[in-house]
Amino acid sequence: MDSELEHWCSEHKGILLLTIAALVLIIYFLFPFLDGVILGTVFAYVGRPIRDKFRQRRLGSFAASICIVVPIFLILGLGMVEVANQIIILAHNQEALRVALGTLMEQGAADLPWVMKDILASSLENAVGIVAPIAASIPVFQIGRVVSLGIINFIISIPVCYFVLVDGENFVESLIALLPERDVEAYWKYITRIDRILSGIFIGTIYTSILGSIIAAFIFYGFGLPRPFALASIVFVAGMVPFLTAWVVIVPVALYKYVTAGMGEAVTFFLIASALIYLPSELLIRPYLVSSKSSMHPLLVMLSFLGGALVAGIGGFFLAPALMGVIVGIYQVRREEMAARIP
Repeated sequence: MDSELEHWCSEHKGILLLTIAALVLIIYFLFPFLDGVILGTVFAYVGRPIRDKFRQRRLGSFAASICIVVPIFLILGLGMVEVANQIIILAHNQEALRVALGTLMEQGAADLPWVMKDILASSLENAVGIVAPIAASIPVFQIGRVVSLGIINFIISIPVCYFVLVDGENFVESLIALLPERDVEAYWKYITRIDRILSGIFIGTIYTSILGSIIAAFIFYGFGLPRPFALASIVFVAGMVPFLTAWVVIVPVALYKYVTAGMGEAVTFFLIASALIYLPSELLIRPYLVSSKSSMHPLLVMLSFLGGALVAGIGGFFLAPALMGVIVGIYQVRREEMAARIP
């Protein structure tokens, strides 16, 4: 088999070079939509349990795509709109913002010692002085381009999700069929382990984030907080990273409620938000889905998500954990094979 393959390759070098060149050009032209392809593949992993509950594969794939994409689109879309509006307001009303913060400090921190008041006032003044010029210096055209490309990628992720759910397994089987027959069983062992790890990572993290952000949106709106959908979108993103979770939003918002409404309402918000946002998702859903199915250490998951996001944005946020899952899956299978050989 190998000699026949080598003979064919030697006779068709020109075709192989043209094929490789065409693949490189395709990747180059499709690179701006890489985020959409990665998102669609991740959504397909998340929607697979929903698809499997339908007898008809295409109907199940369509239903799974809608059930996964629509909540995420609403949460992140509405949150991005609120954040964009806030950036525009911040950029054009710097002095009014300083006056409003000063009034807020006088009303909310009346019971604090004068030393604490001065520290808080100077901290807020410095923060506004740093953030506002940065917001004002961001080119509007660049923001529009980034937002437009993000929307296009998100739209592309929907058909990618659907077709991966419909034909993903068949595509993998067709690739495996090209390999030498003697290695097929070994490759399937690796693919099965990697698939299980990726399913645990993406299903656990995204289900946790969707649940937590939807509950958070209702809680934030019920407590009359400004920009509830923007806060809920932050909960969604933070919920996908272990150890960050919803605390990065709950604690600052509780402090905001303390300054604006007093200790009683701040404590009430903190307890309700912790009980309804944090406890169900982080203590029930995530441990069961991520730890039991992915067998991947939470620290590796956290570093992969954060590092991928810093290096390559949205696509890297999901691609880096997937690559880490591939490495961990190969390592686990090799370790089991070596352990089985030891008498």
